[in-house]
Amino acid sequence: MGHICDREFIIGNVPITKQEVRAVSIAKLQLQSSSIFIDVGAGTGSISVEASTYLKEGTVYAVEKEEKGIALIKDNSNKFSCQNLIAIHGRAPEAIPEIEYDRMFIGGSTGSMKKILLHFLKYSKKDSIIVINAIALETMNSALTLLEELKFQNVEICNVAVSRGKKVGKYTMMHGENPIYVISAKKGEEYE
Repeated sequence: MGHICDREFIIGNVPITKQEVRAVSIAKLQLQSSSIFIDVGAGTGSISVEASTYLKEGTVYAVEKEEKGIALIKDNSNKFSCQNLIAIHGRAPEAIPEIEYDRMFIGGSTGSMKKILLHFLKYSKKDSIIVINAIALETMNSALTLLEELKFQNVEICNVAVSRGKKVGKYTMMHGENPIYVISAKKGEEYE
């Protein structure tokens, strides 16, 4: 299936990773057909659901601490017939399965970024990729500092700024969304 438009998701009042940011984030993950993918702070499940469509033999684990988020993840998973998506209710890193995996996305860490990154280093396979989305400059700075401290490799950051056209009378005005920092990195050789 591939890319899914925002309007197709069941959203409720839980934040969603917007489709343009989702497209960049999923591209940075470089998903393989057999990837075992962990989505931390999965929210509505938009990243999990879209990623699951790329994984023919792989599995997605969507970790979310909010019950309303878990309900939306399950609703969206059912809507898009995601047979390879498992929703896990709980806080990361405690709720992340202790299994070998090769991809992780962090959409929200609730102040546990370092512990989540340490889980990634302990359980992920060689050459595993992590992608972190940050809205706040402090989150971006913290993530970059931790990635350097923990010897991640190929750290990249890009800023995705999207504006949407809205009609104001007979004119179309551009209204900006929050810019998002998309940070990607590979597991360092020291941890392989």
